Parts: sequence; C-alpha cells; structure tokens
Amino acid sequence: MLIVVNFYTIKTLSATRAYVNGESRYSKGHNVATRNLINYVFTSKEEYWTKFVSNISIPLGDKKARIALTKKLDTETIKQGFREGKNHEEDLNDMIWLFNNFKSLWFLQNAIEEWKHGDYLNTQLYNRGFALHRLIEKQKLDLATKIKILEELDKLSHSITRSEERFSELMGDGTRKTNYYLLLANIFFICIIICSISVYYSGMLKKIIKSKQELKQQKTQLEAIINDLERTKLELYTEIIQHKKIIGTISHDIRSPLKYIQLIAKHLSSNTKKAKNPETYKYASTIYKSSSQLYDFTKTLIEYSKIYIEDRDYNQQEYSVYDLIESKKIFFEEIASNNDTQIINKTDNTLNSDINIRIISIIIHNLLDNAVKNTNSGSIEIGASSDTEKITYWVKDTGTGMSQEIIDYYTNLFKNRDPEKLILSTYGIGLHLVLELLIILKGDISFSNPTNDGTTVTININFKQNKSLI
Repeated sequence: MLIVVNFYTIKTLSATRAYVNGESRYSKGHNVATRNLINYVFTSKEEYWTKFVSNISIPLGDKKARIALTKKLDTETIKQGFREGKNHEEDLNDMIWLFNNFKSLWFLQNAIEEWKHGDYLNTQLYNRGFALHRLIEKQKLDLATKIKILEELDKLSHSITRSEERFSELMGDGTRKTNYYLLLANIFFICIIICSISVYYSGMLKKIIKSKQELKQQKTQLEAIINDLERTKLELYTEIIQHKKIIGTISHDIRSPLKYIQLIAKHLSSNTKKAKNPETYKYASTIYKSSSQLYDFTKTLIEYSKIYIEDRDYNQQEYSVYDLIESKKIFFEEIASNNDTQIINKTDNTLNSDINIRIISIIIHNLLDNAVKNTNSGSIEIGASSDTEKITYWVKDTGTGMSQEIIDYYTNLFKNRDPEKLILSTYGIGLHLVLELLIILKGDISFSNPTNDGTTVTININFKQNKSLI
C-alpha cells in the first residue's frame, strides 16, 4: 500500500507540474501574441501577423484539449490539442489522468473554470486580431483608432493574465493540499509498517526463546542418548571380544580334534583298503567323509562369524581369482575323485579382484561343496569372468540337478531378502549362507536346470557397489 500511495503521489505531482508548465507556455503564448498584434497594428508588417497567429495557437491548442477532455473524446484528439499547446509528449498521459480522476475536486474544478475563462478571453483576442487584420488590409485605421485599439488590447491582456494567475494559484494550492494528504497517508502506512515489524519482531523473539529452550532440552536428551550409545558401544565391544574368544576356542578345541579324527580316518581308510578288508574300509571311509564334512562345516561357520566380527578392520587387498578357485578345486578334488567326478577350473589366470576374499571364499566353497555332493561319474566346471561393471562366478555340474521347486524356493527367498528367513534351513544351510553373504555384497544369484541334467549357479557382483562396502 505504501508503494501504491507513493506511486500515485509521484504521478499526481508530475501531472500538476505538467499543468503548471503548460500554464507557463499558455501565458507566454498569449503575451507574445498580444505584443506581436500591437506591433502589427502600428507597423502593418506581415511578419508580426504571422508571429501573432503562431503564438495565439498555443492557448487555443490547450482550449481544444480542455473541450475534448470535457466531452470525453478519444485520447488522440486530446493529445493533439495538448501538442498544439506545446506540452511535452511524456506529460500528456499524466495530464489526461489527473483531469479525468480529479476534475470533481474543488481545486481542479475551480482551476478548470479559470482555464475556461482564459480560453474565452484568448478566443476574443484571436477574433479581435483577425478583425484588425482585415481593417489594416483595407487601410482604414487612423492613429486615434490605433491608440484606442492599444488600450483595448492592453485591458484584454490584463484580464487574461489575471485568469492565468488564478489558475496557477488554484493548482498550487491544490498541489500543496494534495501533498499534505498524501504525506499523512505515507505516515499512516509507515506507522502500520513499524507496528507490524514490532509485532513480528516480538513474535519471532518469543519463538527464538522457545526454540532455544527446546534445543536445550533436545541437547540434554541427545547427550543422554549419546551416553547410552557409548555404553552400548562398550558393551558391544566387550561382546565382540568374547565372541572372538569363543571363535578362538572353537578353532582350537573343535577344529583340532576334528582334523585329528579326519586324518586318523583317512589313514585307517587307506590301510584297510590296502589290506583288502571291504567292511572295515567302508566304515573307515564313512568316518573319513563325515569328519571331513563336519570339519569343513565348522570351518565355514567360523569364517562366516569372522566376517561380521572382524571385517570392519579387515584390510582387503587385490588377489588372484584363479588362485582362489584353484585352491578350492584342490581341496575338493580327492572327494570328487572318489565319486569319479572331475573338477575343471575355467578361470582366466590373469583375473584379479579386490572384493572381500573371505566372503567370496565361503561362497565358492559352499557352491562347490553342493556340486560335489550331488555329482557322481560326471564333471564340475567352476570359473569366473569380468567386464568393466561386474565380476561373474559360475559353478556348472552334471549331477542330479535341482528340482524346479528348490530353484523357486531359493529364488523367492533371495528376492524377499529377509535375513530372518535366510537362517532357516529347509534344504540345508550351505546355500542359505551363500544368499545371506550375497546380500552383504549386493550381488545377484540365478539357478538354471534346463534339461534336468545337472545345475548351473551364476553369481554377479557389481564392482561399484562394493567399493565403499568393504
């Protein structure tokens, strides 16, 4: 509102200034026209007559503009009258606006009446001038007549001057009073702004104080939460230490006896085989296989536990994927050969990776273990390849194959990605561990058994997703 008031204040002052300037040109036009008419009367020179006609057209142009404004004619007609009155082009719109919107106000109403009276007198001067022009052309003016005409013109000029002065006074008084009222409006709106700012400041101050108190309370609560988290962190650290001790105990107290039993069973199996004692060899071989499986299972669980307990501080380095797969191939070769099965490593020996070797090792171990268990008199192909975005591992066997029911089970289980469901062992724990570890690596797994002749398991792991993970 303050901007609007100031805009119309400036617009009003500009319009009144334009009218005052117009009155100055109006007055100058009439005075110069009168002087040239007198000179023409006494000298009869055409140049003075031409100047009279040129200068008297100024007040007469303003007369045309007033009549057009009063009759509400088109804007171009009004502007043309003001142009003949030598008014500035940029002032014309403001002059029209002031007349149309304030003509009923006392000061402008009275000023318009004086304007009208001045136009009437200037019209008389114009008509008198043309009458004198005709008399001079007929050479019917003597000196006494000329002196009398001079007195008439002087009297008429004084009347026009008084009308112009009253017009200027009325416009000046109106402008001053308009300025006064507009100043009051400015003061009013400024007071509203100051009051609004004061109210806003007071409200904001209260909100800031309230927010400060709330922040203080939240800070106290956060400090309490941080203290609880510190205690929890200490407790978790203590539990991790205990878990490490348990894992150490398992490694020493369980794996060592199992390994010892495995070696004895292997030795016993070899001796009974050489002694050609089939029944004893059968039992010894069974003990050897069972102890080997139990030893491998225990080793896998320990490695799996270490991933969650120790891998935060695990410094991963680049390794040869071929060597890793080859070590797993060698580990299972003896068991596979007992089943008349061949394991083939299809990995490029130049392929390297920096994705967590512990996790990859457990995944390959379990996949190869499943393939060996379910393949007799066949072959198992294991390999890896990579491109710029991912590394792919696959295990392809010619064994009994996975039924579609089992494939659907593991596929849906992996899609759901529910850690609580993954620990359930409907079909054995090996593949469940693989699925859970793939969730950590954000990898994908797929199973295929197109001809019911063996199973192919394919794993894809994205390089970028594992850069900040491990």
